[in-house]
Amino acid sequence: MAGGHRFHLDRDGHSITVQVGRPHEGIELLVDGKVVAYQRGRVKSVTILSAELPEDPPRPFRIFLEDMGGELFCAMEVSGSRILMPQVPLWPGAPRSAGPPPPARAPRPLRRLRRLLRRL
Repeated sequence: MAGGHRFHLDRDGHSITVQVGRPHEGIELLVDGKVVAYQRGRVKSVTILSAELPEDPPRPFRIFLEDMGGELFCAMEVSGSRILMPQVPLWPGAPRSAGPPPPARAPRPLRRLRRLLRRL
């Protein structure tokens, strides 16, 4: 399984996101941008995360993650029905199968200073 998958669903006015990172980063479940469940490690056979939607009264739901031969499958179970969660790109404009964007080159102030001093 390649690291870096994100699944997202808007349901009943709430934003539900599942982020699967590399094995050392773990799996995060976010509701309205807040982490409500976390599991260390990677997805093994079927991984289940449980949380509640912030309503009055709170409504429990479960997320099922399954590794199907290198492809991840994600579904949300709420009120007795299962909803498939679509995979979304990790950054805008990226194809769905792409990994994380290449790291931006860090500015090198010392190199810039040396070049400036050489010119003087």
